[in-house]
Amino acid sequence: MVHQILVGLDGSPLAETILPYVTVLAKGDGAEVTLLHVVHVPEEVQEGERYQIVQPLIQQVDTQAQDYLGRVAQQLADAGLKAKSQVITGDTAAAIVGYAQQKGMDLIALATHGRSGLQRWFHGSVAEKVLHTTQMPLLLIRPTEEQTPSAPELTQIVVPLDGSPTAEAALPLAEELAASCKVPLILLQVVETVALSFADPAGMGLSSYPQVLEGLQEAADIYAQRLAATVSSKGVSVHTETPIGTPAEKIVEYVHAHQGSLVVMTSHGRTGLAGLVLGSVARRVVQHGNTPTLVVRPPAASRSPQ
Repeated sequence: MVHQILVGLDGSPLAETILPYVTVLAKGDGAEVTLLHVVHVPEEVQEGERYQIVQPLIQQVDTQAQDYLGRVAQQLADAGLKAKSQVITGDTAAAIVGYAQQKGMDLIALATHGRSGLQRWFHGSVAEKVLHTTQMPLLLIRPTEEQTPSAPELTQIVVPLDGSPTAEAALPLAEELAASCKVPLILLQVVETVALSFADPAGMGLSSYPQVLEGLQEAADIYAQRLAATVSSKGVSVHTETPIGTPAEKIVEYVHAHQGSLVVMTSHGRTGLAGLVLGSVARRVVQHGNTPTLVVRPPAASRSPQ
């Protein structure tokens, strides 16, 4: 269960675009939300004479941030959530990860970019650093300037798969969220198109390529249906999709065609067929999907060799 959600905010409307999605998940699981602002203080000035010089400015920013987070926390409370706020100092990404670990958070939520009127730290680089250093699930949204926070309707949870145990590591959390939010789970395995020279090393020509794809899709269907049967046995509504194409593009295409989707996927993994790296796919889905994506770090034992 997701009991504690940590939301990193920098004071900007773009950063706040993560809040509606956090609200949906928090209500589904009855989770408490902690709003966190980090007063960014470089390591080299965190102590000594330099710190004494900048301390008055840090205190001023701290006070502004506390007022801001208090207002946002009240808005969440008015929406029926348990919410609190915290302001800390340090290196932004490291402080977020450290605070989440110290407080036993179950999930971190960030917009992937945004600027603060308080401090102007960039969520893009912060989110990237957090993704690479935390073992916790990370909920990401890439807002646009035109995007304004709204109350999204979660209609389904989409889990991209590639046939590997690493990709399947996203399933337990996805199943839990689908059950608590009462939405169906979609198992999406893209049958990746491959170069003809690889698919047909004997050089039999273009005529054999459709048969190769047909065989790959049949194998994908069998695999997805096997997983679906396991998920269904747990009482979760589940459907499968096995389109043919480029993984990131097909995932984005699918979620754009199905508004209200939440993508839950692992941060990396490989297929036995084409060496698909889900880490890069996850990044492209976040960058181009403009849809909430929950990135799960798989256990070390399930990661395929890179």
